[in-house]
Amino acid sequence: MDAPQDRHPILASDAEREHTVTRLREAVGEGRLTLEEFSERVGAAQLARTDQELAVLSGDLPAAPAPASVSEQESHRAICSHLVRQGPWALPARSRWRSLFGTIDLDLRQARLSASDTEIAIKNTFGTVTVIVPEGLEVVVRGGGMFASQKIESPAAPPAPGGPRLVIDASGPGGTLYVRSRPPRQPGLRALLRGE
Repeated sequence: MDAPQDRHPILASDAEREHTVTRLREAVGEGRLTLEEFSERVGAAQLARTDQELAVLSGDLPAAPAPASVSEQESHRAICSHLVRQGPWALPARSRWRSLFGTIDLDLRQARLSASDTEIAIKNTFGTVTVIVPEGLEVVVRGGGMFASQKIESPAAPPAPGGPRLVIDASGPGGTLYVRSRPPRQPGLRALLRGE
């Protein structure tokens, strides 16, 4: 009998691809994969032709998800100030962000999600909140406020089927919410010197 690594690869089915995507989504919820890693692996899973290609994508993950731990909701504030979260960091399943005449920049491209459905409550009172999300993440924006504006850019890549979802509950008067998949372009030195 041949060893598993010596056998010929078997063509993968759609159900096997979907099973791999589900396991990858669970790994994001456990904090094992970042959203960028998830997006890359899901893309590879959708293109995988054999069971061995699929096995490589989840080979460094445990067979079953670890039990979920209970975490309290986190709260953050920017009151007439600037709050920035970026790089690798753990985003809990539920968090609150409040801007009162302040600026909040949340870069989720390297964040680790604590659940497959993550909720961010943003109360924005005459401030600016920017949320940068990785390609392939499904984003749902709900709510708003009087005299508030929302500028939501569609990502270049559609959300990965069965992937994690980010729900943003927006409220508060007069604030601006930006949701984009890339950070805004910074002007070059020449443009700054010309006052552009």
